[in-house]
Amino acid sequence: MNFLAHAYLSGNNTSISLGNLLGDMVKGQDWKYYNSEIATGMRLHRYIDEFTDHHPVFIQSKALLKPYFNRYAGVVLDIYFDHFLAYNWVDYHPKALQDYVNNLYISLIKHYPILPAKGKKMIPIMIIRNWLGGYGHLPSLHQIFLGMDRRTNHKGNMYEAVNILQTHFEDLHSDFKLFFPDLITFSETKLTELQNT
Repeated sequence: MNFLAHAYLSGNNTSISLGNLLGDMVKGQDWKYYNSEIATGMRLHRYIDEFTDHHPVFIQSKALLKPYFNRYAGVVLDIYFDHFLAYNWVDYHPKALQDYVNNLYISLIKHYPILPAKGKKMIPIMIIRNWLGGYGHLPSLHQIFLGMDRRTNHKGNMYEAVNILQTHFEDLHSDFKLFFPDLITFSETKLTELQNT
């Protein structure tokens, strides 16, 4: 899953959401250098990624995308699933998506001094371009994929990602609706476990 889903799957704790959102930006056990709630979010991030990568529905969706994106199929699918979370946001959260995202942005700004080096480069761009709020809109999504395509030297065909999403929208949307409830249940259980250890 990508940034929006990782934040959402942290429950209502802003510090855990922050850690979960930043999880890919810390290596090894560097989570130990953060306070306990942010560290819990970073650890939860890794469990979510592992669960996602081994879930049969995610594997099925990834196989559908493999001919288009090769080794980047999983990365593209993570963002597609963030799109579907944003697209269906009212089914999952009582707060409007942009209000929810703005609270995350405020937290990221407040914690800027302690962000990992990668985060200090990426987070300002994320906020200025409103990546999280834009996931539900295809023009914004296209811009995100164009940026990723440039960063990968155009090896992943990600400039075509929105067109491919539209081609396979119904199948991928159905897969998301099958997969995401399992991920929510897993994340709630794992978060409780992490908080109690």
